[in-house]
Amino acid sequence: MWVIAKHESLQLLKSVKSILVLLFLLGCAYAGVSVTELLKSSFDMMNGNDLSVSASEAMIHSIGLSFAIFIFGPLFAFILTHDAMNRDIEQRTMRFLITKTERKKIVLGKVIGHLLFWFTILTLSYLLIFILSGYFSFFAFFQSFSFISVFVGLALLLSLIIKRPIFSSFISILLGIALPILSLWAMISEKWVFSIFKYVSPYNYLKDDNMLFLVNFAFTAVYIGLAIYLFRKKDV
Repeated sequence: MWVIAKHESLQLLKSVKSILVLLFLLGCAYAGVSVTELLKSSFDMMNGNDLSVSASEAMIHSIGLSFAIFIFGPLFAFILTHDAMNRDIEQRTMRFLITKTERKKIVLGKVIGHLLFWFTILTLSYLLIFILSGYFSFFAFFQSFSFISVFVGLALLLSLIIKRPIFSSFISILLGIALPILSLWAMISEKWVFSIFKYVSPYNYLKDDNMLFLVNFAFTAVYIGLAIYLFRKKDV
């Protein structure tokens, strides 16, 4: 399981798409800190004194990165994970893996590898914020990671439901664009249909500064459990 996780994580870190995602997030982190510092300096000059350091200042400095993750994170997660399982099934390498380890451990190895990748690039992005501003928001970091983990789990499940990577790629792009729009719409809509969708959306558990974001890890666990069940029944 850990060998598979290490392999998946390293393969992602070396891919061009992943490098572009990392550069984009680093750019958003840099831009967010720059704008925040500029606004803070302007406010200080207008008031003739320095702003006192508040408990939420670390989160304010990470707002640019958080915005990028919440808007583009689902698309990035789907693009990078949509073929995690069906690629190996199509290339017949999955049969070799099955002879070496349990199906459950294959799924867990895949998802752990992808989550390790995201943990790494989020750490690098928030470290850049710390270097530039001197603040590191652990709360914002784990909020972002819990949010991304939901779409990693969903994309992994998608890669088992859809047999061909070329089709899962197309559908993942549609979902990566549609889900944020539908989720944000559901949060402001008063129609009961959207209110139901709101409670299964990871966005709903990020709107307040509390520990409700942990619910997103439960969603991730459900998707992984469904993927394990489906893979056990699947003929490869």
